[in-house]
Amino acid sequence: MPSKPTPTVSDVYVFVPNLIGYSRIVMALAAFVVAFDSPVWFLVLYSLSFILDAADGWAARKLGQSSNFGAVLDMFTDRAATSAMLVVISHVVHPVSRVQVLIAAFLVFLDISSHFVRMYASLFIGKLSHKDTSGSIFSLLALYYGNRNFMAALCIGQEFSYILFYANFFYGAAAPWVSYALYITIPLCLAKQVVNVQQLLDAMYHIAKHDVELYAAKAQK
Repeated sequence: MPSKPTPTVSDVYVFVPNLIGYSRIVMALAAFVVAFDSPVWFLVLYSLSFILDAADGWAARKLGQSSNFGAVLDMFTDRAATSAMLVVISHVVHPVSRVQVLIAAFLVFLDISSHFVRMYASLFIGKLSHKDTSGSIFSLLALYYGNRNFMAALCIGQEFSYILFYANFFYGAAAPWVSYALYITIPLCLAKQVVNVQQLLDAMYHIAKHDVELYAAKAQK
């Protein structure tokens, strides 16, 4: 049976999961353009962009089109979209308070820093994936990356907490179920922040551990 030809750079650009990734970016950007003028379209576009996050991973596995390019595309799309969502939330609720802006800023800082350091540490110490938790010092983090259902629950809980918080401001009076749904998603969102803290600390620990190993190797020469 003949082997598949090696893809070119241009081929990687147009892998189906990467095309889905581009569409996610377009929809997220379009959502933020209308965030303050058309809440319905914002909710539709942002939610679709988030939901397609599962589709690109499925397509990559189904079609054998996994790539480092796609992994990075997916990661920065997730982080950028979530950060922008928090910026919107911090300004959409009136009157804007210093507390809500500080909370949004803290969540953006934690989300970006924890995932960046996690990715950097994985590449730095030679792991094939940032989801590899071998040697992790945190059991919740190992469960998060080791159990796809648990990871999905926390990610969905986080994003829908933000989506519902936005929706509650515009439609909470007419749709009280939105505020009730927040009681379900907020605990999941909080658990996701605990995982973010753990992955930041765990990644920094492994980078420091790698430094110790390098110093030990130099001392033996």
